[in-house]
Amino acid sequence: MGTGAGGNFNWIAPVYDALAFIVFGHKLQQAQAVFLNRIPTGASVLIVGGGTGWLLEQVLRRCQSKRIVYLETSTQMVARASRRMVQKALVGSVEFRVGDESSLKPDERFDVILTPFVLDLFSAQTLQTTIIPQLRTVLKSGGLWLATDFVKPPSNWQKALLWVMIRFFRLTAGIQAQHLADWQKLLSEAGLRCEKRQTEVGGMVSAEVWGQVD
Repeated sequence: MGTGAGGNFNWIAPVYDALAFIVFGHKLQQAQAVFLNRIPTGASVLIVGGGTGWLLEQVLRRCQSKRIVYLETSTQMVARASRRMVQKALVGSVEFRVGDESSLKPDERFDVILTPFVLDLFSAQTLQTTIIPQLRTVLKSGGLWLATDFVKPPSNWQKALLWVMIRFFRLTAGIQAQHLADWQKLLSEAGLRCEKRQTEVGGMVSAEVWGQVD
């Protein structure tokens, strides 16, 4: 993601994708793309913390979105994402915006929100009082929230790996989280309902579609 409570990923931006590949191969990318087919034609899309732009590239290639806001607090990540779009010769209505959820305009509304490996950066309190409510506000009635993130893993070695990852990013990027928050429970408490869920990466990651409770 970037600066603030979610950490500062500027210096790690050049090696972020390589580190993820060394540990997980392409599995984290594949998890993010599981439910992209749920994005309706002509949708306005908010991508929060999209990193170096792989997910944005997939949205542009696979979906016919009307508008995309790419919200990322790391200036280096935004630079790499925008450069990636130029190199791939991808065109689309994308607004690259450096900032966090507080950078969203009061009257902005989106059909779809994507949070790829973002919710794991924050404490449960920050998610409950700040991140989720502010994103919930800009989600249109009937809109979808596509959340892909780490969950409590089933095996001890996976739990150890997750522990090491959190400590690594606390040290290198200053993320707020000390342990993985139960973001699924917090989304539910915020008035959202999980419509579809698919486990990825051997149970370490969950790709989910959340909608608003009627």
